[in-house]
Amino acid sequence: MTTQQLTYVIAVADCQSVSKAAEKLYVTQPSLSQYIHSVEKQLGIQLFDRSQNPIRLTDAGQLYVTWARKILAMEENMQNALSDLMGMQKGSLRLGASSFRVRCLLARSIAAFHTQYPQIHISIHEADMRQLKDMLTAGELDFAIGTGTFEDKQFHVEPLSEEHLYLAVSPAHPLCESLPTPLSAKDIIQANAAFLRQKPISLSAVKDEEFVAANVGEYDSETLYAACRQAGFEPKIAYSVQTIETVFAFVCSNMGIALIPDSLIYYGNFQSHPNYYTLPDAISASNISLIAKRGAYLSKSASTYALLLKQLVDVGTWRMAGEEHQRRIPL
Repeated sequence: MTTQQLTYVIAVADCQSVSKAAEKLYVTQPSLSQYIHSVEKQLGIQLFDRSQNPIRLTDAGQLYVTWARKILAMEENMQNALSDLMGMQKGSLRLGASSFRVRCLLARSIAAFHTQYPQIHISIHEADMRQLKDMLTAGELDFAIGTGTFEDKQFHVEPLSEEHLYLAVSPAHPLCESLPTPLSAKDIIQANAAFLRQKPISLSAVKDEEFVAANVGEYDSETLYAACRQAGFEPKIAYSVQTIETVFAFVCSNMGIALIPDSLIYYGNFQSHPNYYTLPDAISASNISLIAKRGAYLSKSASTYALLLKQLVDVGTWRMAGEEHQRRIPL
């Protein structure tokens, strides 16, 4: 059983298609199909049910892939342990986060780490937190970055920064007439006098309005439901979309209201914004955390990145393109 065999089977399982896996692996479809057949013949079992479209793993295939992921993770841990003895001359760093966080928050820390340690291979996995937890458990990630609740016995969690949700409403929405003076994106970014003066509104004030919610990610409909239930009502979801960025676009087009994290306000690089309203901390505040599997081997490259990330959070000063001011950033 070789690393190539494990990698190829996992790729087909993940893509649920030989052709898509072949494209991902930069091999031809016929050669990959023949390769998978030879693995099955060697094992004497069928790994894939090809009668379905997309193809599915058999029970034996599920077991094979589960152990294949563990074996590859152990192999990478071994390589990292060996690279530690070489003073980080080689090695790898495996990070996981939502696409939103990778784009808006992590790019700078990853770039800073790569500048200092160009010999360390960095792999970035974009997925929702449920998938990231599974990858951490399987040993496929060194760290995940995000929000949520985590089992203390299973995960080691270090809070990095606090994040807040804001009620976002299009300026064209009639609701604005009954709400207090809103905050602009500039108010929030600069934390100016208007930001400091605004008092939180009760989310129950918008219980009759229609919301837009994402169906995946850290800010999905479950987040909206939890916040609204804490305020004593069930939200009416007019549109369920794929990402928090799409939620933002729908709000700007006056297709509903939403809860938007301040990270998106800071780093989304949007030209126009909706009106924003502060919510009580009990509803809006959460921690962005660095999450690792408890008891897992932590390579020198991983521990060095974690230290760098925490230093950037502590110092927290970046000059944003096109901005004259500097401000504190979460990551």
